[in-house]
Amino acid sequence: MIRLERVTKQTPELDRIKSLYQSAFPENERKPLGLFLEEADCCDFVAFYEGNLYCGFAILLTWKDITHILYFAVENTLRDRRYGAQALKLLRSLRPGNRFIADIEVDDIHSSNHGQRQKRKQFYLRNGYQESGVTYEWQNENYEILVSGGTVTLQEDDDFWEYFEPVYGD
Repeated sequence: MIRLERVTKQTPELDRIKSLYQSAFPENERKPLGLFLEEADCCDFVAFYEGNLYCGFAILLTWKDITHILYFAVENTLRDRRYGAQALKLLRSLRPGNRFIADIEVDDIHSSNHGQRQKRKQFYLRNGYQESGVTYEWQNENYEILVSGGTVTLQEDDDFWEYFEPVYGD
């Protein structure tokens, strides 16, 4: 059984988290991790563990009843062992009753990471997320929003980012 622990500047695995963050997300999608290490009621930065084994991390932002999974990654050597599915389920306990959203790159057969995009979408769909019908373009890439626990509109997504723009925006 896995558990979540809040990530702080004193987290022993912080260097491993930074390394996974840099390898799992393109540079144009990354924000300075220090933004998320500051205590804020709206931000959950957690690592997940099985016993003492560090498995990965997640960064979530919450506005009203929407919790957005900004970053979610499992250590490469631990993928396909259900750690991600367990962590995704456990994340819901941080914000019970909320709608959870994750935005993923639109599956494009011509993209260099086509297989990875398909696998990512299937992961979320297998774990209770569904297509919201909301898509958008950001930094010359097309994204779609998957949702669990309800529905979400493009206007709600716009309002979410308008709220966080001063701190976490572009």
